Amino acid sequence: MDPDELEDDEEVVEVSGQPKEENREKVKTTQYDDVIAAPRSSIDRSKLSTKKQDFQVRVNIHEGRKLLGGNIHPVCNVHVGKQSKHTRVQKSTNKPLWDEVLFFDFNCSALDLCDEPVTIEVLNSRKIRSDSLIGAFKFDLGLVYESQDHQFVHKWVLLTDPEDKESGAKGYVKISISILGPGDKLKIPPKSSSTDDLVDIESNLLRPAGVQLQPATYTVKIYKAEDVPKMDTDYFEGMKRVLRMQHGDHDLVDPYMIVSFAGKKLKTKVLYKTYTPEWAQELNIGVQMPSMCEQLMLRLMDKDHFNRDDIIATHFLQLTRLSSADPDDEGFLPTFGPAYVNFYGSPRESIVDDELEPLNRGCGEGCSFRGRALVELTVNIGQEPSKDEMLRDIDGEDWLRVQPFQRRRRYRLFVGFLEGTMIHPVDAPVEFEISIGEYGNKFASTTLPAPSTTQPTNPVYDGSHYYYLPWGQTKPCVMLNSQWEDVMFRIESLNLICRTIDRLEGHLKDVKYLMRAKAPLAESAGKLIKLLDELIIDLNQPLLELPQKNITELDKKLYALRDDEMKRILIEAVNLRENARDIDQAIVEIDSYIYRLQQIATEPQNSIPDVIIWMLCGNRRVAYHRIPSHQVMFSPKQDCCGKLCGHVFSVFLKRPSVPDKSNAKRQWKLPAKLQVFVWMGLEDHAKGIQHKPLDGEISVFAETYENQISLLSKWTTRAMPRPKWSDITGQLKLPKESFTTPGGWRWAGEWFINPNLSLSYDLDSGLSSFQDDVFENQLRVPGSDWPTSKLFWTDVTGEEAQSKEDIMCPAGWEWTDIWTVDLNRAVDEEGYEYCLDQSVGGFVPVEKTYHLCRRRRWVRTRKRNPDLRQQAAHQRMVRAAEEGWEYSRLFTTKFHLKQRTMDMVRRRRWHRKMVADNPDADAIFIIDPTSDAHESKEEKEGSRKDSTGGEKPFLPKVQAPRMFITFKEPHTYQLRAYIYQARDLFSADPSGLSDPYARVVFSRQSQRTKILNETLCPTWDQTLVFEEVEFYGNPTMLAESPPIVVVELFDYDTVGSDFLGRAIATPIVKLGGEHQMAKLNWHPITRGGEPAGELLGAFELYLNEGAELPFMPPTRGDVYQVPSGIRPVMQLTRIEVLTWGVRHMKKFQLAAVNSPSIEIECGGVVLSTIKIKNAKKNPNFDTSSMLFDVFLPVEELYTPPLNIRLLDHRSFGVKPLVGTHMIKSLQEYRRDPVAMVQTIREKMLESGFGDAEYAIDMEFADSAVEAAHQPPATSTSSEEGEFKEDVDWWSKYYSSSGNEQLGRVYREKGYENMVVFEEELENYFDNFTDLAQSFPLFHGKRHEDEDLDEDKAVGYFKGTFRVYPLPADGSDPPPRMLKNVPCNQLVEVLVRVYIVKAFELQPQDPNGLSDPYLALKLGRFKVKDRENYVPKNLSPTFGKMFELDGTLPLESELRVQIFDYDLLSGDDLIGETKIDLENRFLSARRGVCGLPKRYYVAGPYKWRDAELPRQILEKWCATQALPPPVWRGNSQVYVNGKTCCLRDYETRGQVHKDWGPPEERLALYTLLDLGLVPEHIETRTLYNPLRPEIPQGKIQIFVDIFPKSATIPPPINITPRAPQDLQLRVIVYNVQDVVLSDTSFTGEKMSDIYVKGWLKGQDKKQKTDVHYRSLNGEGNFNWRYVFPFKYLPAEEVMVIKKKEHFFSLDKHEEKHPVTFVCQIWDNDIFTPDDFLGLLELNLNFMPKANKFAKSVSLDDLPDNEKGKPVPMVSLFDQKNVKGWWPMYEEGGPDQPRELTGKVEMELEILSKEDAEAKPAGKGQEEPNENPHLDPPNRPATSFLWFTSPWKSLRYIIWNNYKWYIIGGLVLLLIIAMIGLFIYSAPGALSTKLIAKL
Repeated sequence: MDPDELEDDEEVVEVSGQPKEENREKVKTTQYDDVIAAPRSSIDRSKLSTKKQDFQVRVNIHEGRKLLGGNIHPVCNVHVGKQSKHTRVQKSTNKPLWDEVLFFDFNCSALDLCDEPVTIEVLNSRKIRSDSLIGAFKFDLGLVYESQDHQFVHKWVLLTDPEDKESGAKGYVKISISILGPGDKLKIPPKSSSTDDLVDIESNLLRPAGVQLQPATYTVKIYKAEDVPKMDTDYFEGMKRVLRMQHGDHDLVDPYMIVSFAGKKLKTKVLYKTYTPEWAQELNIGVQMPSMCEQLMLRLMDKDHFNRDDIIATHFLQLTRLSSADPDDEGFLPTFGPAYVNFYGSPRESIVDDELEPLNRGCGEGCSFRGRALVELTVNIGQEPSKDEMLRDIDGEDWLRVQPFQRRRRYRLFVGFLEGTMIHPVDAPVEFEISIGEYGNKFASTTLPAPSTTQPTNPVYDGSHYYYLPWGQTKPCVMLNSQWEDVMFRIESLNLICRTIDRLEGHLKDVKYLMRAKAPLAESAGKLIKLLDELIIDLNQPLLELPQKNITELDKKLYALRDDEMKRILIEAVNLRENARDIDQAIVEIDSYIYRLQQIATEPQNSIPDVIIWMLCGNRRVAYHRIPSHQVMFSPKQDCCGKLCGHVFSVFLKRPSVPDKSNAKRQWKLPAKLQVFVWMGLEDHAKGIQHKPLDGEISVFAETYENQISLLSKWTTRAMPRPKWSDITGQLKLPKESFTTPGGWRWAGEWFINPNLSLSYDLDSGLSSFQDDVFENQLRVPGSDWPTSKLFWTDVTGEEAQSKEDIMCPAGWEWTDIWTVDLNRAVDEEGYEYCLDQSVGGFVPVEKTYHLCRRRRWVRTRKRNPDLRQQAAHQRMVRAAEEGWEYSRLFTTKFHLKQRTMDMVRRRRWHRKMVADNPDADAIFIIDPTSDAHESKEEKEGSRKDSTGGEKPFLPKVQAPRMFITFKEPHTYQLRAYIYQARDLFSADPSGLSDPYARVVFSRQSQRTKILNETLCPTWDQTLVFEEVEFYGNPTMLAESPPIVVVELFDYDTVGSDFLGRAIATPIVKLGGEHQMAKLNWHPITRGGEPAGELLGAFELYLNEGAELPFMPPTRGDVYQVPSGIRPVMQLTRIEVLTWGVRHMKKFQLAAVNSPSIEIECGGVVLSTIKIKNAKKNPNFDTSSMLFDVFLPVEELYTPPLNIRLLDHRSFGVKPLVGTHMIKSLQEYRRDPVAMVQTIREKMLESGFGDAEYAIDMEFADSAVEAAHQPPATSTSSEEGEFKEDVDWWSKYYSSSGNEQLGRVYREKGYENMVVFEEELENYFDNFTDLAQSFPLFHGKRHEDEDLDEDKAVGYFKGTFRVYPLPADGSDPPPRMLKNVPCNQLVEVLVRVYIVKAFELQPQDPNGLSDPYLALKLGRFKVKDRENYVPKNLSPTFGKMFELDGTLPLESELRVQIFDYDLLSGDDLIGETKIDLENRFLSARRGVCGLPKRYYVAGPYKWRDAELPRQILEKWCATQALPPPVWRGNSQVYVNGKTCCLRDYETRGQVHKDWGPPEERLALYTLLDLGLVPEHIETRTLYNPLRPEIPQGKIQIFVDIFPKSATIPPPINITPRAPQDLQLRVIVYNVQDVVLSDTSFTGEKMSDIYVKGWLKGQDKKQKTDVHYRSLNGEGNFNWRYVFPFKYLPAEEVMVIKKKEHFFSLDKHEEKHPVTFVCQIWDNDIFTPDDFLGLLELNLNFMPKANKFAKSVSLDDLPDNEKGKPVPMVSLFDQKNVKGWWPMYEEGGPDQPRELTGKVEMELEILSKEDAEAKPAGKGQEEPNENPHLDPPNRPATSFLWFTSPWKSLRYIIWNNYKWYIIGGLVLLLIIAMIGLFIYSAPGALSTKLIAKL
């Protein structure tokens, strides 16, 4: 994913693997181990394919655990890239069991796929969307792709809140993820066992190491940048000035930098108008550690006011190179710098968007330096930065700290160009530029000019195909001085490791070559020991010590990491040296050493940019090559030098391009091949390089060009568009007087004319023969005849030329014939062609009256005289040096040496030599712009104006000189290229073949071989001799670094040639005295980076200077052959061919292939078969066995391929080539028949069976066959009755599949398992090709992007081969190998197809499911089981058997298809698999019916084959050309050199009553030992023709094939088991200690308790009545639940059939564990009920109940936190369980469970019959029996208050407030009495007083 597409707030949560508890103490050794425990990538993502392909991501959501919350309805959402899918909703559980597969399809490259994010979310569907997220988990697909087999299997992921990382874990989800690409095999994850509840989630968890994600801060300090290219053009600059957006002269770039990591982006401030911005800012990015994001992106940007901001360049910091997570060492967090990073992208001159703009984004290899930046990276653990801390300025202390790291040293780069060859035609002179960073860029304006370019040179034709640069003995060279940081200590350490790797790879390549060539074991072992000895010596060398100053933290960490790793490899290498026993295993171990060394052979802090070689044509950059600077860096320590430093090597230039499939097709043409000498190092080490490199002398010249223009036929300097004296471009005035020698240099002579000698080469350059031509022209006036005297002569362009009599033969040539008229053109009998006007053209061969001009062409051939070649070359140089003028029409067009009529300008080159007094002085001229005395005042003033008319500032002009390496005399060599043969070439013609020839390019010469017609495996057997190949320099140095030979292969066509591939080889250099002959070797051929075949050849380069050369090879016609000492040693070999027939022939040229024949070709010998009369009636050949003798090489390495060609015989003798196939190696078909016969005889005599007689009773065999196929007798014994009830075919299947629980009874009874193959059966038995193989035939032109896909085959040839040598003395040949083959006539068969299950089918419906059903096709016989489709299932169990009739070989392909049922639309094909029945039927492995491990004649597993074991054994011996078996009694048999005894197989001594006779059992055991197909189930992958490379699922089947002529046994019953109807009765008696969640208005804690229960999956909930006002947590119910369900005892699952929704037409079947869920709730009237606690019981594996409530605790649960073992029981075994269980509430992953109550229940399982016999109602309904439930004895306080007001007064008010009420009443009574007293007292008192009175 492009980082630009990431949103600012997007974030990626990273994952890692958590070690197990017992290993954590071993792993944790440093304080950083908690955050670096993440597994690192083993795949370099940069090397992944960028080709778009089809991928499928399968996400299997198994289950969830410990989800936060209670009584939630969880659903899992999965987001992969921009696609989203979800699972079903699971209700009322925090342990959901989903077990669903979600499919995501992608069409993209593997590189892009790895960047796609994956998000796993779990939501609570009961809540609104905004508040429904429980937790999420994020990672990218690259983590899965880099895992083994590109998949995660049964991984737990930790869910967290993405918005609150500190809130802890929210639960766990178990997932499996797999990525399927083209060619990947589908692997079904194993099913979880029933005891998964006890598995520790921690041991297999994907999460950050530690309980919580650890926050961290990635701190990136951006200090400054240098050499940033300008991004605005002058046009836009002018617009800005017009709009007043910019004033004055400014740099045309406004840079800022973006830092992107883990989906987060930050950017620096924008600095305007500067090439060297100094941001001095610190960017802090908060992430969660450990982070699996492996790269941090730094992107330079240019602010744009009119459009989107431009990308300047992009650099990626690979964090795997900046950190270490190895648990064996201390490890360290990512760290970098402070150091410079270099940016690369498109050429600096590319300003406007172009096709190379993606290079600036980091897509592909950047071809140009685009700046560098000083950055630093640190990682701090602890907390994430706040928003204010994300961006801040760097303080002064940091600036002072990084100053020492910017100290510069002077480096010198020297490059000598020795050859420039393989140049394609160009329209301008060619020059090469060397640059490192900004230094050397000829178009740069910010650095001083340097001698970084070669002189422009015109390419010269080499006489065959390519062009070369005629540098001669004066080779151009360049020398650059640059200043960079002192990083030599880093480069030297890197080169030391790289040298070790190079030596190790070179020695290992030699060992592998010896192994491939079948060399003696002692020789290979000796080479391997030598390899290990040298490796040990290299590893014993200590690493270079780090300097004391200016080193970073990463330098220290890398030093320690490299030192530890090399020591570990050293110990392993010493151990391998002492204990190695197997060479193949040792090679694998050494490959691992190379990989480990390559991991540490990186230096991320090498701040010196790469060296870039550019090819320029005119001012256009055409091609380039990048050389890492460390590879050419010099060091005084020999082993620390770069591998290319000081060596001559070849460089292939390539055109700048973006990685794209369309570009790859046109990239085969090499722009140029250079042979260069490169040296780079500190100036202190550059003393010797300036004096005599390569035995040549460095010369330095000042250069200027004198320019003239033709006015009125006179050459003058007036009115010229360029100065009189200038550089080659004409942009810089360079009068001779303006040159001033730089300091430390002096002149060594005067100015002299030094013409460009490349202009002296004519059209005949490089050719051995040439045809001169001249045109004789005549003109006439209208109505007159053609005059014979007025003739004039021209060339083909109409330019005036000499007459044919005046044309002289050039020096070095001689005429071979006389002048003749060319009649091989569109001309009349005299050779004339006519036109109206010669200047207009349009010549025609027929004369008309209006024609006024005619001409005819005279030709004459000349050939080169080798004796005069040197003389001609000297004359050419003298002619060029006479005046030195070069002519052209314009200054901007190509110049030539001879003046032509249309030439208007001319120039010549002047040089003046300089010598250095100071070797360290720079050769840069300071040019005085006022020194030209001939320049007018107006010109001077005009030169000071800029493009807008403003005044330019005065700047002194500088100019770099030209540098050359001058050699005295060349050394002459002779190359002999031995081109023997090639194989496996691409087919380029419509016929499916090619007409290949090879072009060999060496130095400045190229030759080609002869053309071989219609072959993909050409054998040229040709030697190409390259005479007089000239090389300059020391021959010893050339022998150390030989020039390479390029061999290009083409397909010849009348118009043009198709490129087939290119091979690179290195010749053996022989300077004299060497007598060792070259050996042929296979050289890989590549095209577009892909393998395109192999070339067998050898190359020798002889120094031809007086030494006697070997005799020339023998000739065949006009070509040289490969000499006998080099060509392979031949022997007479016999090839037997089994031509069985042809299969699956497609139409060819719109007609069926009815009469095919086969041609077998090998070594030039062709064998043809008789044509088949009618392939539709019988596609087999009448003659099935043929042979031919041919001479083949003794060594298998040189054996030519064997070609199979199929032709169709049609009317009128037409025999088109339909298809071809090539067999590269014949090794698998080689046999030694003499040795095989002798071995068998010797073994028979040794075993004592030599005189034994054959004891075979065929009558008994026939009767036994009939008896074996009789149906078993009915038995009433108890053993058989129990057996029939307990075991069946599915018992055998489950036991064989590894299901210990479901196959337990089967194993206890002592039966043997069958074999369950995880792949197709043919994959385990060599595709049953022991008799005949199927060879695909291909036809037509094939491109490099096309693979040999068998679906594109036009047909198949069925046959095989046997190859063996014939006696050299001419004695009788050995007996034939291919005899006793079966009859190849038509056979009628009965095919039984047993289909068991399908897995992981691709969904076809929008709901993510399918309705699969089966369909079979065998020839014209089709079966569709549409009415028995399985609704809504991706892993259906079929259990079906189909019988089909067929005729072999007409109907040999069986197709098993699975369709998706659709009601309205057509059914969709999910996938299909194809089975070749003929191969199984013909194979001696007997794929027709699997052999069981025991021979039963009765019982459910009785013998089911059509033949008995003894009969099968007899036939097997006959087909293998072996003697028949020799019996000794019925307990011993001798077969195939081995004696088999019955007692060796039946060791227990007990014979089962159903076993057959002992001789049959022994024959069966012997057959199994011989490798025949056992009883089995094969797992086949399904494919869809629409996506043929992506698996669509798997299917388990087995197939039986019986000939109808035999006795056919009855079929096997594999019908799936039917579930039983059971009933679960649950009686809830009481609950205790329930949490009281409510508070009454009286202040009492209370709950209105009721209990809810259901079977998980059915979701039909039942609940008790409410126990109101429980004040002490007790509840009484006596309530019965009744749950009917269907149960599969063998699988221990409950089968549920239900509709997905209301509108569903069908019920889909689900299987769930029988889990009873019990929940306690608090009843509320006006608010939702409160959840109090739950209990889940798996009835097959449930904790044992307690008798008393007081003993119940959370420790009684199987997943208790203490890990305490709990006794478990099965309700299905005990039938009835009663007792107390704990109720609990989950507190989340980080919180303990809480005991919220205890429940007393009774659970009972009843069959349907028992349930009907003992009826019982729900709750307390009738019939209230079995047992009878009395109403619960609840306390009087249990009632609903508003329905019982009197009880409320009594039990609520009175019980709580009676004393208050009594007190109130007493108080009221007292008050009343007092009131009465007060009221009555006065009257009574007055009455009493009156009475007294």
